[in-house]
Amino acid sequence: MRTLACLSLAALLTLATGAFAGEPVDNCGTVLGSLSVELRLARALPPGKRSTYYCARRYTPLIGASRARVLRSLGTPDRNSEDGGWSYLFLSRHDEVVPGTVELVFRFGGDGAVEAVDCRRTTA
Repeated sequence: MRTLACLSLAALLTLATGAFAGEPVDNCGTVLGSLSVELRLARALPPGKRSTYYCARRYTPLIGASRARVLRSLGTPDRNSEDGGWSYLFLSRHDEVVPGTVELVFRFGGDGAVEAVDCRRTTA
């Protein structure tokens, strides 16, 4: 009886795991979620405390995301560029931008989708 119960449980776990393994993964949502958390942490820092956020090597999962999706996930950008791009700064809301502040820059195409993402340190 006990062996039958263990086999049944093992079969159920195998089926459940297999069902989830076939689900598509939304890498864009994962990256935006992580960035959202990092931005919240940086903006909640006390005055004078620097963020420990470092740029990722690539942000390719964000290519093709809509402007609205970025706005929903990250909130209002800290800067708007003349070409319609958006920048998010990883610093406390109490601080001024100093050289070396991490800045995440989104460039959008004519259809409003992300064409490029650049992460850099500010010069001023």
